[in-house]
Amino acid sequence: MKNLLTAIAVLLTTKLFAQTHEIIKHNGEKLDANFIKIETNLVYYTLPNSMEEHKISRYAVAQLNEKSKMDSRIISKKIDLTDKSDYNKVIVLKESETVGLKKSNDLTAFLGKIKGETRWSLAEMGEMRLKQNAAKKGNQFIVITSNKTDNIKAITYTY
Repeated sequence: MKNLLTAIAVLLTTKLFAQTHEIIKHNGEKLDANFIKIETNLVYYTLPNSMEEHKISRYAVAQLNEKSKMDSRIISKKIDLTDKSDYNKVIVLKESETVGLKKSNDLTAFLGKIKGETRWSLAEMGEMRLKQNAAKKGNQFIVITSNKTDNIKAITYTY
């Protein structure tokens, strides 16, 4: 009886683990994986013959194809920047959300302090300046490392 229950459990659970997906990245790379979930700008997955959980930025993933149902789902659209005016398309990420994106270069900006400006508005202006510099160089993502008035720095990322 114990062997029969074990055999039934194995048959039922293999279908759960056999559902493989194909992750297609924006840079054209394809990856066979078992999709788990999307949470806080990260896609969690395992490799087919492993139980170790991996993660990748949702912005690095273009689409997720489920092989068993021939179903596909778009995870994120590719961001195309043409010039400095596209700075609104640049996305500010946390360092932990950049897995799978390619580090590009460091950005710095200078922000002259205007009398009467609040700290919040200065931080907002600094972020806007960094986004403009990133858009000018064609980088879609930034991670702000310092947003002090005299020292505005960011690291840029691309696909």
